[in-house]
Amino acid sequence: MKALLPSFRRCAEHTACHLLDLPGFAARQRATPAPPLVGPLADTVTNWLASVPDSQVVLVGHSTGAQVALRAAARNPDRVRALVLLGMTFPPHLRRAAPLLRAVTRTAVREPVGLLGALVPDYLRAGPLRLTRYLDSALRDHPEDALSRLCCPVVLAAGAHDPLAPPGWIEHAARQAPDGRSVTLPGAHGFPYSAPESTAALVLRAAAPCEC
Repeated sequence: MKALLPSFRRCAEHTACHLLDLPGFAARQRATPAPPLVGPLADTVTNWLASVPDSQVVLVGHSTGAQVALRAAARNPDRVRALVLLGMTFPPHLRRAAPLLRAVTRTAVREPVGLLGALVPDYLRAGPLRLTRYLDSALRDHPEDALSRLCCPVVLAAGAHDPLAPPGWIEHAARQAPDGRSVTLPGAHGFPYSAPESTAALVLRAAAPCEC
């Protein structure tokens, strides 16, 4: 979660924001957490949406969290006004171990050192078994299929130097949505951490009241 805080704080200066502490990686672990899989975590987001008093929200997700947010938005068209998917994983060519490992290595050398310190606590809380199960779930997921079922506008953002969610993949994914567009922001996969101003500006534009 700490990796998202720089962008989250800038968004919170302008609008009401909630950063979800999802089970499996949560700072406050529940006694019986939901399985750390894309589908059950989307169920958790659905339950949260039902508890939010506002009629509609702008849902934002990063990396595999974008896959979760996408599933939740597709299931809750009446609650999600717009969707922002940041560095959404995984393009088809990375859904195998060897290519994925190479992409992770190429991404790591482009990230700021501070990002590692932001990610490690979440990984340690999850542990190797949960991380492996979650990654396997994300690799089996085909987000491009869910995009075609969206009822809300969606913006997909890629880091300019992100081998894990490259701009070409993000552009292709955006074309699968009825109302989708893609943008490229500075940085690698961790651009919500390294480029918080650009990331927050993108989210706030999606959250701006419609003038139509």
